[in-house]
Amino acid sequence: MMTKKTLLVCALGGLGLFAFACGKSGSTADDGGNPSGAGANSGGSGESTSAGGTGNTTGGAPSAGTGGVAGVAGTVSTGGVGGSAGASVTGVDVLTRSYDAQRSGSNLKESVLTTKNVNKDQFGKLFELPVDDQVYAQILYVSKLTVAGGTHNVIYVATANNTVYAFDADVKGAPLWMRNFNGPNHPTSNADVGSACVPYRDFSGNIGIVSTPVIDRTAQTMYLVTRTVEAAATVHHLRSIDLTTGADKGVGSVAISATVDGDGTGSVNGKLVFDPVVQNQRMSLSLSNGVVYAGWSGFCDTGNYHGWVMGYDAVTLTQTGVLVTTPKQSGTQTGWAGGVWQAGAAPVFDAQGNLYVVTGNGDYDGIDDFGQSALKLSARTLKVLDHFAPSNWDALNSTDWDLGSAGPGLIPGTNDIVFGGKEGKAYVVDTTNMGKFVTGDTQIKQSFTLVDPTARPTATHHLHDTVVFWEGKNGLTMYASGENDYLRAWRFDRTSGKFVTPQVAVAAELPSLGMPGGILSVSANGMNEGIVWVTLPRAGDANENVTPGLFRAYDADTLKLLWDSSSSVDDIHEFAKFNNPTVSGGKAYVASFSGVVSVFGLRPSVPVTPPVDLALSKPVAGSAPCAATEGPEKAVDGLIYAQDPAIDKFKWCSPTANAYLQIDLGAAVSVAKIVVYHAGAGGESIDLNSKAFELQVSTDGTNFTPVATVATNKASITTHTFPPTQARFVKLVVSAPTQNGNTATRIYEVEVFGP
Repeated sequence: MMTKKTLLVCALGGLGLFAFACGKSGSTADDGGNPSGAGANSGGSGESTSAGGTGNTTGGAPSAGTGGVAGVAGTVSTGGVGGSAGASVTGVDVLTRSYDAQRSGSNLKESVLTTKNVNKDQFGKLFELPVDDQVYAQILYVSKLTVAGGTHNVIYVATANNTVYAFDADVKGAPLWMRNFNGPNHPTSNADVGSACVPYRDFSGNIGIVSTPVIDRTAQTMYLVTRTVEAAATVHHLRSIDLTTGADKGVGSVAISATVDGDGTGSVNGKLVFDPVVQNQRMSLSLSNGVVYAGWSGFCDTGNYHGWVMGYDAVTLTQTGVLVTTPKQSGTQTGWAGGVWQAGAAPVFDAQGNLYVVTGNGDYDGIDDFGQSALKLSARTLKVLDHFAPSNWDALNSTDWDLGSAGPGLIPGTNDIVFGGKEGKAYVVDTTNMGKFVTGDTQIKQSFTLVDPTARPTATHHLHDTVVFWEGKNGLTMYASGENDYLRAWRFDRTSGKFVTPQVAVAAELPSLGMPGGILSVSANGMNEGIVWVTLPRAGDANENVTPGLFRAYDADTLKLLWDSSSSVDDIHEFAKFNNPTVSGGKAYVASFSGVVSVFGLRPSVPVTPPVDLALSKPVAGSAPCAATEGPEKAVDGLIYAQDPAIDKFKWCSPTANAYLQIDLGAAVSVAKIVVYHAGAGGESIDLNSKAFELQVSTDGTNFTPVATVATNKASITTHTFPPTQARFVKLVVSAPTQNGNTATRIYEVEVFGP
């Protein structure tokens, strides 16, 4: 039995001396958040991801692991070229995943960032904000909000440790407020789920908040779903909190439960009961006409899972409707699966408030069971009003090619949705007549190859991101970046109601081999200055690994590369899979799986000296290498990301027990941050990441003082900050070199920075 507790929440004000404004939760939320009508592109209307090991940030993010409001960080990781971005610019509110209720993925009121100033000379990382875990949720943005005793543009960051942060969007500093929802409990771990895959690594750590929350700006309320293990029982809570303090709003929270009629897999006496253990809340939350919607899938097809979608009244948090996508047995089918995950995307809404979702592999009969289908669901009650199922749905099942590996997007100015899945094909479907099942798919408006297999014919060609749109002077353009393929653009012909094939533009850069391709957003100033922003793995396959990330900006007209984060000062750390960059107010916000949010924008007009890696090319000694080409000098050569780890020998490797690496900085200097790039950063398996190690510093090379001790690392890149300390020598000692018992230490780079 759950016991309701009154939680004290404190807002943190200021950036130097902190004022604490504390109070009990209580005020009532208003209704609101109506989406705009079909075809509208609101660029932030009043509506409203799998893998990764957490980085270790010593002295960085405030600790929030035990619940409540954490203290203020003592030292915040820098990693940029300046502590602020100058005068703030009011941006467009981003209150939901993919910017708006139509999932356009675009901010069309961006007047600061242009194709002319997003370049290596003018654009780059401004600062970093530390958080306590991986970030699967898209970063949300609220402009001109009164919070912590002032008016701020605010970004909201939700982590897999069930923590929500509110930061000033324009200035590096401690959180305006933060709240952790674990209490005496803890999030689910990847070790607790997905037993059909051993080991299960779609997630690689905590599974707390892993969907994007949704914000009602009018009511100043955020809605989110947390996942905790409480007395050995898994509980999903829908929560409503105050935007300005993080305190409970209205009812505050409700434990999610549901029972429906059905004799499908896992049913008992003709009833299906929501199982919080096997259900994965990945679909982002959404808000329409006073109802909050959430959706669930499974973990690696484990157990008696189904696709679930639920609606809750935004004020009372009472359930308005429940859908199970596969509730019934039918012939040889058992009524199973049909998960609604969409790589974390949210539903599309039409003008009537009906919502559209796409399901993954599962049983289909077109009557009760709707695996591998695009569904039109009624507002509030979630009845199936119409659907489309591809004629090869059974073949897709046999290869585990989810139709719903990405979410739908509404083509601006039409009643049509477009979506694609693991088959790499786009489907264009009229929402007023979706067509159900017809052999050959002749009933729908269009289908065509979205992810071209020719670049890497033997690789996979899935789509794991909702397509994005921009209407520039050349017309309406759709962008997609499937795995093992180039970023591509297609023009929409409004006369025929179809996309022109082949594509009108193709980027020149092929992503690293593997999943998931690029995750996109678009910014533009109306029909001008369109930019496609892309996050993707920098090296390695992010399918079941944590990989280093890369952030790119392309001219939306030509797909010519404008800028990327390949410079060490612009590093986005570990790639946050399925997490779209957020662009608003002249800045781009990029999440990571390293416990860091990177903030990019125009660099200050007065040149600022970027941080210098004090260890680069310095004398180094260490334990005997695995091979002559893998000596200690490889850890300070500035080369990290191996496209092929078997060929590119960029690492120091040592088979010695308690292997050590000692760097001579040449003179005693003040150091405050050390970054270690483990095996996964070079494209190797995350099973080979160092598990336990210690970082030490010394002024004489004999007497060393520990500055960071790590016992259970899983991350590919670890950042360690500490109070400024005089040091000439930096030593890394590895006591547990891997996760799987392999005895060789593998380090691709060690970087050392001053305060």
